[in-house]
Amino acid sequence: MGTATIPKGGDEEQVEARADGGTCGVLGQMDDERIRLMGLLVRTHRRLTESLGRELEQSVGIPLVFFDVLIHVGAAPEGRLTMSTLSSDVALTTGGVTRLVDRMADAGLVARENCPSDRRSIYVVLTPEGRVVLERAVAQHVDSIDRHLMSHLDGDDRAALEVVLTKVLDAGG
Repeated sequence: MGTATIPKGGDEEQVEARADGGTCGVLGQMDDERIRLMGLLVRTHRRLTESLGRELEQSVGIPLVFFDVLIHVGAAPEGRLTMSTLSSDVALTTGGVTRLVDRMADAGLVARENCPSDRRSIYVVLTPEGRVVLERAVAQHVDSIDRHLMSHLDGDDRAALEVVLTKVLDAGG
């Protein structure tokens, strides 16, 4: 029987291969349904993110993270979000969202506005150029989603996917 060396938390673990071609220990878990499903989810997310992001950048000239900000701010009540809300919406640290908003402001897509009732809060708002870019980006993004995701799913598949993803998100884990 052969062995394989697998990194394990800074150490290495020797795993023995079985005569039937399978493995014991960690490698034996590789056919576990949980590992397989999580792997499919991660790979699907990565592939969709890469494809959608590349097409958005090629056709509209903005990265996917800019689109994420534009869509959140554009959909917000009164068309503005505080920096802290935006930070949690786009899953970036406050420092990361500050640098991102700086880049987007430099590109003329967003602006900062002071909150009249709370001097500590700063709003992010779309500029007129930001609104134009958002409209173009939404049209491109919907087209890409149709080609890379929706065209592969029938109505039942889409409904089931929505139910499953909503359950996972609602569970909060």
